[in-house]
Amino acid sequence: MNQLIVLGNGFDIHCGLRSRYSDFFLDRFNTLFCRDKDNVNQIEELEDSLAQERCKILSFISDVRSQLNFSPNDNNDCDYFEHYKEKFFSAGNDITRWDLFFLFADACVDRSINKYEWQDVESLIFDVISIALNANSTYKMNYAENVQIGLREDEGIKFFSKIVYYLSYTGHNEPEDIAAELLKELKKFEHIFAVYIVNQIDLNQTRKGYVDNAIKLYKQISKYNRSNKNSASGKIDVLSFNYSLDDRFKDILDKEIDDNRLNTWSNIHGIAHHEETPYYPAPIFGIDSHGILSKNSQSNFRISFTKAYRVIENEINEMRSSSGYAGQDLITIYGHSLGAADYSYFEAIFDENNLYHSDCKIEYYYYPGKNDQEKLIMRQQAITRLYNLLTDYGNSLSETHGYNILNKLNLENRLSVIPSE
Repeated sequence: MNQLIVLGNGFDIHCGLRSRYSDFFLDRFNTLFCRDKDNVNQIEELEDSLAQERCKILSFISDVRSQLNFSPNDNNDCDYFEHYKEKFFSAGNDITRWDLFFLFADACVDRSINKYEWQDVESLIFDVISIALNANSTYKMNYAENVQIGLREDEGIKFFSKIVYYLSYTGHNEPEDIAAELLKELKKFEHIFAVYIVNQIDLNQTRKGYVDNAIKLYKQISKYNRSNKNSASGKIDVLSFNYSLDDRFKDILDKEIDDNRLNTWSNIHGIAHHEETPYYPAPIFGIDSHGILSKNSQSNFRISFTKAYRVIENEINEMRSSSGYAGQDLITIYGHSLGAADYSYFEAIFDENNLYHSDCKIEYYYYPGKNDQEKLIMRQQAITRLYNLLTDYGNSLSETHGYNILNKLNLENRLSVIPSE
């Protein structure tokens, strides 16, 4: 049997890695704005300090603006972020513009719809660059109807848009300058996240902790047993959306369980420890290209933030051992949110395997929850995510096939939604 395993962040979380964005921002905000408060477990515990920091930034921008001499017809602003960084942070501090975008998103996003949706990195990147580049787009986030920061009050989207303008401005209001600066800052932010991840991993520690858990989980989802580990009639490819384990994990698996089926292990968005092994590409964050690529010749600088563009720019494909994933009997998706930003990848995989006409099966593992109510909700959400992905894929096929692809897969018993243990 040929199996493609697609891994999302749920794999790392299951194995004990603190890789949720909420974990990262708790650590990051505590370091930057709260001077490493002790014994902090939830970001809500930092709220008073973060609110004070937002007020300080707004007051600082207001003070700087009051000192500028504006001509009536001039766009004569300055780089507020650099002034803020110079005044409040020591030389060499790694704070980025994106740290402040997320700091204000925490206040401007409507938490009643989805608590801490501001931590959705990909959606926020889309909104920030769309606002900064004055692109005509529907925002990905849900913003609060009313936001109050200090004495200032406004609609969430208006408040956030003003902040994005001030903190993305570099002294030149040309879109190419703004896009270049935001991309440069995003790479710094990605590096910070990479350091956060790599500090939690010791690949030499294989008999306990994260790596040991990863070996056990791989054995489970790859259907490993002693009789099939040396099977000559099957192979396994792993496509990981994570920044943690890479193809060196193959060597660990060879040593620990001697599974000859594992063919390739590819990290589509880079790897956290790229500085330790410089031939590995650095991690990237990115947005989906749907709705950005235009058919006319008008430049859209948001393209340079799409995942497809950044994979090419970062030379990730030069390091990947796989040239495609055709001929799969089973596609196993574990711990992946199936967010719209990754639909393009799954569309390509389904096309390679001629999903409508083949016998290829799909199984989707999801976190099941702890109590009965949570289990019911989690299962509904998992089925909905898979339903939305396949429905979107169906829309890319001919009208005859796309309309009933879900019914066809169900009829042929080619879909499974499985709670992870």
